[in-house]
Parts: sequence; C-alpha cells; structure tokens
Amino acid sequence: MTTAPSDATAAPVRRLAVLNLMPQAEIYLDYMAQVLPAGTDVRWLRVRNHPYRSSDQKILADTHHFYDETTLEDCDALLLTGAAMDLNPDFTAATYWDEVVETLRDADGRVGSIAGVCWGAQVVGKVFFDLEKQHFPAKISGVIEMTNLAPAHPLMRGLDDRYWLPQSRYAQMEPKGFAQAVADGRLVPLDWSEESGHTTVVSADGAYLMLQGHQDYPTERLAEEYFNARKKGQTPPVPVNYDPHRPVNRWRANNRAFFAAWLEQAAARKREPRTAAV
Repeated sequence: MTTAPSDATAAPVRRLAVLNLMPQAEIYLDYMAQVLPAGTDVRWLRVRNHPYRSSDQKILADTHHFYDETTLEDCDALLLTGAAMDLNPDFTAATYWDEVVETLRDADGRVGSIAGVCWGAQVVGKVFFDLEKQHFPAKISGVIEMTNLAPAHPLMRGLDDRYWLPQSRYAQMEPKGFAQAVADGRLVPLDWSEESGHTTVVSADGAYLMLQGHQDYPTERLAEEYFNARKKGQTPPVPVNYDPHRPVNRWRANNRAFFAAWLEQAAARKREPRTAAV
C-alpha cells in the first residue's frame, strides 16, 4: 500500500510564464500540458501588437494576460513560443517585435532561465547574443534522430544517447556567428544531427535556452501541418521519419524529461544569490 506524499515531501510547484505567439494560440495550452511536469503552474501571456486572428478569442481572453511588472514575481522560467514569422528573414518585421524584446529583457535576471522554441529560439539568440538567422533552401520537416552531445549536462542526463526530435522550421541561427559564440564559451550545443545541425543550445550559465526543434510538439502536429499545406494547394514534402496518415510518437519521454530538467535548473538558478553589477 502506498500513501500520498505529505506537504513536506511533495515536489515543489514550478511556475512557468509562456509568451504565446502561436497561430490558434489556444492549442498550445494542450501542447504544454503534455510535456510539462504534472502540477506545473503556467502563466499564459499574450502581446498587445498582435491580433491573434486565428485564435478563439474567448479562450484567449480567459486564459492569456498581457505582461506587466508583476507577472514574473514567482515564476521560475519564461518560454517564448514559435510564431508564423519564420519565413521572414527580418526579425523586426513582426508587429510585436519591440514588445517581445522588451518582455525578454525585463525577464532577464528575474527568472532562472529564458527559453525560445523554433522562431522563438532564434529570437533569444538575437536578443541576448546578437545572432542573425540563416534560412534553409527548403523547410526541415520531420522527426530527426539527434545525437546527445552532452549526456552529463544537467539538461541532458535524462535523455538517450540518440533520441528523436520533431523539426519544423525554415531557418537556423547563422552558423558563423553561432560557431564564434561556441568558441568563445558563451553557448553550449547539446545535440546534433546531419540533417538539422545543432538544434538544442544553452548558454554556458544556463540562463538562456534555444530550442530550434520542437520539444513541445504532440503526436499529430506534423501531420496537421502537412495536410493544412496540401489544402492550401501547396506541395509539401512528406515529413521525414514520420507517417502523417498513421503518426507515431517516438519523442514524448525524452521531451518530458528535458522540460522537467529545465524547470528544475531554472528554479535552482533563480534561488542563487545575484551578484550586484559594478
């Protein structure tokens, strides 16, 4: 017979703020619920300079709030989602660019870690490391087998030596600037594949996390993207290592382990005493 843990032994609640820029913003609520540790308190945020036309306006109003100075008071981490801006080489073309930058800079130092997914990852690279992005000749779409480059790293200890990761993007952090940041010791690549390059990248101090892949994707998402593109008259390639007619999830356990480790590390960083700037 097992008993429920007492309040003294229960795992502490982790609090995550999510700045949501996704089309159909409400679908991301379920996405994150599938990969975050049970009991995670998520604060959903929206931006003012974005109409969210494809989103359910009632759900958006009920669940998402505008950022203010009190939002992050007890949050361990902040995550910036992807956005429908990844085809545009100009970051500043987004109507909400200034608002996103202001939010990220205000969050810097107030939470233990700031992460970005897909376009959001490249935004984090631009804002905090002045990295531009480079577009691929064709979109990377599919489930890519990644090599774990840092199995001893706190974020990667729970992951397999080789693991599957969804990818759906048109660009990457510009390779020359990225390589220099790695050589300077500012960035640490955590995985690699021949097809996608370095997908998961963390700053040396753990304060910034760039997820160019999609640790957030549920089983059906790549299939939905594929069939939506076909309905629009496009001819997208079939996602590699993935059958959109019979999708199978090969990444769930690794991605859950990754997000759990990230929130734990973010909470630990937030508890660390801060050294006053000289």
